[in-house]
Amino acid sequence: MLFNSFEFLFLFLPITLAVWWLCKKTGGLRLALGWLVVASLVFYAVWDVRYLAVLLGSISINFWLGGRILKARQDQNDSLASRWMKAGISFNLLVLCGFKYTYFLLANLFAVFHAAPPIDPVVLPLAISFVTFQKIAYLVDCRRGDVRRHNALDYLFFVSFFPQLIAGPIVHHKPLIAQTRADENPLFRQKEALITGATFLALGLFKKAILADSMARYASPVFELARQTTPGGEAAWQAMLAYSLQLYFDFSAYSDMAIGLALMFGFKLPVNFFSPYKATSIIDFWRRWHMTLSSFLRDYLYIPLGGNRHGQFKRYRNLWLTMLLAGIWHGAGWNFFLWGALHGSMLLINHFWHHVLQGSVALRAVWNKLPAALTIAVTFILVAFAWVLFRAPDLTTAGHMYAALLQPGSGAHLPALPWQNIAHVAEALLSTSVDAGWLWIGIGMAIVWFLPNTTQLLKYDPSPNVAVSQLSDRRQVALGIIAGICLWFALKWMAVRPATEFLYFNF
Repeated sequence: MLFNSFEFLFLFLPITLAVWWLCKKTGGLRLALGWLVVASLVFYAVWDVRYLAVLLGSISINFWLGGRILKARQDQNDSLASRWMKAGISFNLLVLCGFKYTYFLLANLFAVFHAAPPIDPVVLPLAISFVTFQKIAYLVDCRRGDVRRHNALDYLFFVSFFPQLIAGPIVHHKPLIAQTRADENPLFRQKEALITGATFLALGLFKKAILADSMARYASPVFELARQTTPGGEAAWQAMLAYSLQLYFDFSAYSDMAIGLALMFGFKLPVNFFSPYKATSIIDFWRRWHMTLSSFLRDYLYIPLGGNRHGQFKRYRNLWLTMLLAGIWHGAGWNFFLWGALHGSMLLINHFWHHVLQGSVALRAVWNKLPAALTIAVTFILVAFAWVLFRAPDLTTAGHMYAALLQPGSGAHLPALPWQNIAHVAEALLSTSVDAGWLWIGIGMAIVWFLPNTTQLLKYDPSPNVAVSQLSDRRQVALGIIAGICLWFALKWMAVRPATEFLYFNF
């Protein structure tokens, strides 16, 4: 079931929301949480009921392991607690690797002998990568003493809560479960939470249906062509930029809709996406893109590897390894391996350059005078070039794309559209012509670079104790009108085009 489908918007969501509020009012919060867990499991099972058993089995084992860790801590047996934690982490990684990487490893091994692997590719259980990281974080938090309440209902809700189940954000147990106390969560008594959540949902739906899916029309055909041959230079540039914007709006849409859906039930999720294409460096990009994944990798991988505590060389090594594993986490393929290695290398260069600037006052003065627009544009182009590896299904396709991008004379041109008649321009936007593609890219870049993001528009603060509505009445009305218009356009668009998966569902 997709957030951007009619069955979700007009069947699953209204029923789930109505029963949630009814249970909370008549039977109490624990009954309402139980209902939300059941609804979330139904949401998951609609994709493939076979993998519901995998999810529930993994949840059961991890809940039991968490209890063992907490019991060992209570007995002041830190060594046993650590062993239980390591066993739990190993179990989760084994399950993830078994589903996600077995075929890739066997295919590469048998390719050496020019033979086919003995198994077929495995269809991944939905959300396995995100759920695995969330369960690992829980076990580590148990070991660190950050978990205060360990019961089955809380844990089921923490793992399965449907707004964040499929593609994040990666949440921690403590801040989410703290919000399940009715006397401490003001959102349960604020109608503004429902209204603001619906606004997030409408704006996210517009981004997905109108912007992200429109960009795909100018990216996918060229990448498909690149599987066989080198496309034209202009087509390659258009496809690279269109995919960069498709991924941006797709993930931004999901992040908005996750926050909005959670708010409608009275919960706050962390911000996971904050205008990453406005980043002035690769370091800044990773502070804005998939923020909860970056935090997880920092806290549970980079710092345990040693972080920056043992000199510059080991700091750079740990950083590069972290990004390499981030690439592999996204998918089983050499293209993801190289994507992670490339971003790791760019981060190393970025950190080294900062180190150089700190040692030279004159150089730093010159650097600080560079216009922000220049550093933003350069960062965006670097990120976009790396996205080619992320989008390409294999290295052959990526090689064809890079050959086209780097050939002399490739690039963009001003769209030759019928600007004198707005109706004709609107009609052209529905076509798949090269000129229409450049116009869509221009619109997308203008939105990305010059408009505030949804979090800024709605003044959303993820802190549970901060009121959800910090807007003036006039601004609330204006945003409500904008959200209504966006929702209308999105629903009209969805009525004539089939719903498509969010790109991060594949990870």
